[in-house]
Amino acid sequence: MTSGDTVEPRLGLLGDSFIYASAALRSRVCRHSATLACALTPQPLSISADGQQWRGHLIAIRPFSWRAIDSGGQPVVLIDLEPTHPRYNTFSHWPDRAPVRVLDAHGFAGLRDCARAFAHRTLSGRRLQASVQLLVGSVADSVAPHRPLEVRVRQMMAALRLDPSLDLTALGAAVGLSAAQASRGFVRSLGITARQYALAAKIQRAAMFFGSGRALTSIAQASGFTDSAHLAKVWMRCYGDCPSRYFAQHDGSLDGRVDHAWRQRVSLSETFN
Repeated sequence: MTSGDTVEPRLGLLGDSFIYASAALRSRVCRHSATLACALTPQPLSISADGQQWRGHLIAIRPFSWRAIDSGGQPVVLIDLEPTHPRYNTFSHWPDRAPVRVLDAHGFAGLRDCARAFAHRTLSGRRLQASVQLLVGSVADSVAPHRPLEVRVRQMMAALRLDPSLDLTALGAAVGLSAAQASRGFVRSLGITARQYALAAKIQRAAMFFGSGRALTSIAQASGFTDSAHLAKVWMRCYGDCPSRYFAQHDGSLDGRVDHAWRQRVSLSETFN
């Protein structure tokens, strides 16, 4: 990327992950997602968490870590893996407890190339979704071996996606577990609690209304939040900005730049066509 290249804000919705490009980024947030941060220039990113600081061109961040990200005024792409992502537990359960891990940027140059292509609008839709899916899988394999989720945990996850208000007693009863067993099973498999997973499911529901122009009260109700104030509070904590910026129909920074590859069928072979 040369100094003459420009990156405009762009958001991609990929079903079990979000991808976001920005000309520069400086934020302090706490997200339920596992995050991969990609610098698009030779200047490394700076990330602080738990009183420590890391610098690198490709950085992984554990879920529910308060993190301060500074791209030094340079363009950056963030890939947020939702708890529904098949490799989410790889990042929530990596061997050490450090909140941040600097990855081999040269070894995973393909992921940074994919991020650049997204930022410059040369990769979109199903091809974008397939590319991210494949490349994130390679990064995850370098972090830890894939550990499939327990069957009963997958069943509880599906139930919460349908009804995020379900409590642990109801969740456990449906799969033959007590509330305590259901709780332990969630944390053991995903690294997060059932309540945290339910909140993430609500955020994914809300994301389907990006750019819709619908009132926040309506979006909050449709997504399972108590009210618009609850949605706004969660959104600010996760993304460091008011939700109206994302849901407005004619927002200046995102208008026409939301890539809705949401829950489309994907063939990995499309990545190479």
